[in-house]
Amino acid sequence: MTTQSANSLGKLVTKAFDEAAMADFQDSAGRKPRATLQRRIAIGLALVSITAWIALAVVMIVNARVATTREVQASFFIAERFVRERLHAIEASSTPADDLSVLRAQIEQIRHVRVDMNFSDGREIPVASLDGTLPDTESDADGASPAFFTRLIQSTDIHAIIPVAVRNERHFAEILLRSDDTDEIEEVWEDFRFVLPMTMIYGGLISLVAMLYVNTVFRRLRETSSGLLRLKEGHLDTRLPEAGFAEFAPVASGFNELAASLMNKTTSNQHLANRLLTAHDEERRRVANELHDEIGPNLFAVRAALSDLKRAVGDQGPEVLEQIDSPLGSLEKGIADVQLLLRRILSKLKPMVIGSVPLVRAVDNLATEFRRLAPYPTIEVHSNTDDLTFGMTVDLTIHRFVAEAILNALRHGKATEIVATIDLEGEDGKGRTLIASVTDNGHGLGEDQARGIGLSGLHERVETLGGQVFGPERQDDRTVIVIRVPAPPGQHARMTPYL
Repeated sequence: MTTQSANSLGKLVTKAFDEAAMADFQDSAGRKPRATLQRRIAIGLALVSITAWIALAVVMIVNARVATTREVQASFFIAERFVRERLHAIEASSTPADDLSVLRAQIEQIRHVRVDMNFSDGREIPVASLDGTLPDTESDADGASPAFFTRLIQSTDIHAIIPVAVRNERHFAEILLRSDDTDEIEEVWEDFRFVLPMTMIYGGLISLVAMLYVNTVFRRLRETSSGLLRLKEGHLDTRLPEAGFAEFAPVASGFNELAASLMNKTTSNQHLANRLLTAHDEERRRVANELHDEIGPNLFAVRAALSDLKRAVGDQGPEVLEQIDSPLGSLEKGIADVQLLLRRILSKLKPMVIGSVPLVRAVDNLATEFRRLAPYPTIEVHSNTDDLTFGMTVDLTIHRFVAEAILNALRHGKATEIVATIDLEGEDGKGRTLIASVTDNGHGLGEDQARGIGLSGLHERVETLGGQVFGPERQDDRTVIVIRVPAPPGQHARMTPYL
């Protein structure tokens, strides 16, 4: 029966652990996330502690029951043998009643045995005092065990009836011996109620210490996971603190070395990309200057020569002038169109004000140009950069971002209200960042439009500078696009444009 109980208990514990461990498990399309390993370990430690406590209680009860039965049986058989040996002397004694009283007192001193002695007429034989005092046969009420515990430990009752014959009286008296395990059960209960709480406290302390170490391990794992996530997000300055355990030292050291290596390589790549971007912008500036210096004067010379030609033809008479006036007008208009186209090309290659005026003024000039082309939308520009410029490369990036965002808002979003904001965050020498955003009340861009050449090129340029592009996305019925670019030390602009 004990083996079956233990097997049943083991099955129940295993089932409970499986149910607790899988309580939160659901498939990837299900309702709840999978239970965490930390939670499973906590449940497992609790179940192990409870199981160990229950197993200890079962073992103690079984052992106590076996030991109590053996001890009670041994005491009973000793008492019975002692009584039978004493009967020979009592039956031959001249005072058998007194001898029976003494015998009863002696038997009362034997543990785990109770005795009742009665004369043949039913009178009880009193207990003699062996040392001048009455024996204490009452048990300690404070040490009495609970009824349920008594039933668990209680052994099988043993009794024996021994008749006493004196001389010619075959039924002089009768001795009734019975086993009594009350005092033994009380002793077991005293041990039981001391040992089990101590084992519970001990198991609880063991589990607590184990969970402290487990929590330390999982805290380190969370720190590592968080660090990896920050590395993924681009925070390459992330480092793990020194490990408190030797086992974690290689992980922390390897993580920090990896982060440092990534930072060095990323910094090197960014420097290279910045140099390439700067060289690209310089080349565009050089091409723009050459176009301006070479083609511009030639076009001006052609227009001047054309004016001279018109005056010369006019001297030949009105008839001649009338014949070639229309072709000369078309030629003059064509030259003017080429000059206008050249100015547009030069503006795209390098806006003339970039790097020479405050960034906010350059962006404000851009907004003014859009207002002239499309007078109906309201375009506002806000900035806290004052009169600072951040170099041609960064200023040109912000300028092109605002231009592309406003153009998309007008062309695709049909916006009527546009707000461009440029904020400088951080302090000098502590990783300052330029945050530029354009918000409009248009209906946004389609998926194909959001992947257009303009925004794709903008992404590449911003990422080359070590920045990030967010959006375009819808927020509160408005379209928002934001870029963050590391800001080099700002310098006060050399000139301020006339608006």
